[in-house]
Amino acid sequence: MIRLVLICFLLLASVGWSQIQLDSVARMKAVREILGNDSILSVQQVIELRKALNSYDIVESDKAGNADSSHVNITQGLLSDGSTLPESEISKNKIHPGIILLEVLGLNVFVWAWDYYVLQKNYADINLDIWKRNLREGWKWDHNHWAINFYGHPYQGSMYYIAARGGGYGFYRSLLWTALGSFTWEMFAETEYPAPNDLITTSIAGSMYGEVLYRLSRLIYNTKEVEWYKQLPALALGSAGYLQRKAFGNRDHLTGFVPIELSLALGSGSRFGSDYRFGGKAADELDNEWNDRYVFLSGHLEYGKPYTIVKQPFDYFSVDAMWEAGFEGAVLQLDVMGKLKNTGVHGKGHWLDFSVNLDYDSFYGDLATVSTISIGGALDLALWITPNIFFRVMNQAYLILLGTADMGYDDLIKEVHPEYVNNMNNYQYNTGVKYSLLLELKYKNKVTLSNKAVVDAMRTIPNSLPHYGAPGWDFLLLNNTYAEYSFKPWLQVGGRLDTYIKFAAYSNELFEPMSHRIFHYGLYCKFSLGVD
Repeated sequence: MIRLVLICFLLLASVGWSQIQLDSVARMKAVREILGNDSILSVQQVIELRKALNSYDIVESDKAGNADSSHVNITQGLLSDGSTLPESEISKNKIHPGIILLEVLGLNVFVWAWDYYVLQKNYADINLDIWKRNLREGWKWDHNHWAINFYGHPYQGSMYYIAARGGGYGFYRSLLWTALGSFTWEMFAETEYPAPNDLITTSIAGSMYGEVLYRLSRLIYNTKEVEWYKQLPALALGSAGYLQRKAFGNRDHLTGFVPIELSLALGSGSRFGSDYRFGGKAADELDNEWNDRYVFLSGHLEYGKPYTIVKQPFDYFSVDAMWEAGFEGAVLQLDVMGKLKNTGVHGKGHWLDFSVNLDYDSFYGDLATVSTISIGGALDLALWITPNIFFRVMNQAYLILLGTADMGYDDLIKEVHPEYVNNMNNYQYNTGVKYSLLLELKYKNKVTLSNKAVVDAMRTIPNSLPHYGAPGWDFLLLNNTYAEYSFKPWLQVGGRLDTYIKFAAYSNELFEPMSHRIFHYGLYCKFSLGVD
């Protein structure tokens, strides 16, 4: 169900964005002819541009250089009809904190009531004794179903976040409101002990999801004149922020003048894998191999340009998602990265960018389950080596604030504990480090070769073990290689090779050191919906 919801969200975002593109492509091209293709306008620059050119028109020219009758007035056209907001529509004040508090706590009450009265969940049967125990005994790690902890809680956190963000609060203050919503939920809305892992995923990952959803919603619904049917995607993506704009007016300076790339790919191929344990038995008794066919659907969303000057967190972000399914099982990959701050230079298609990023990466399904919430830095260098050859290299190094990894020893656990059932709750909590290297080569914007490698080194957090767990190390390698040819600006075909390798070593005699390997190769067709 959660996988279906995420796929539907990706499709919904594409529909909403296509509506924006059809209405604004001409205006964006007109302004870019004046400002240059590399120009990225911050919110303040848009406001300054509007003031400076208040009485001037943009006049399009034909191929012969003659001005035609098409006029696009910056003040009355691009900057005030849906791509941006006139200042008269922007309130200078934030919504009163008391209203935000009521919204956050009201959301908790609503979710709790739904769980208790409709779903009749035992964990919602709270009382004063539970509250006293939680306040007295404190926090304990929980191992609920992985998807609940690492998709469900972040989505709930995004609702807290959007309530504050739509009220005029910035990223960091909205994150604090999100943490408050998570804290009160953990303390007072469940019979389970409050869990630090839930606080982290709801607050940090929830704020990341929330900012992405909020900005996409704002792109769709920028003024009161947007048709009602175009407002539906905005309501679905960020309902709290949308309703607040309806009730209290606009509270931010987001203009919508942001270059976005959105692509969807559909393909199929083969995959194979093996599990090997390094023990005293013969290797052929330990090696378990399998082969499979699979289909996949993937999406890529890039908000802003890699060299965009980040004035506010997430002025640049990217979202990558891929769902694949075969006879051996299904897997969902989801990666969200947003820049908090950056500095650099760019011009004529070249750039050098240093940034501080937040990253939430997850790999969930029948074949493997891994996630990392990380903060770190990136160095991104791009050059046109010749007029036809473009080269890019990006290094990223992160501190993993919270990671998870499935153990992969279900058969051994069941031998010792016959009552054991794998219901996606036997995973380890970790901290560690992450390194990522992206290499990209383009020829005439027709042929693209790319390789991205990610390495994680994680160690189990003390006192966080599942019931059948053991402390130790998890090492992960994810490598994605693809070659692509562009027939049209909106149509590409390509092939990809994906590799997932996990090495694990736990300090328990039952669990021998092991490796888990998955390899994919396939062909795909990609449709690019975004317009620079």
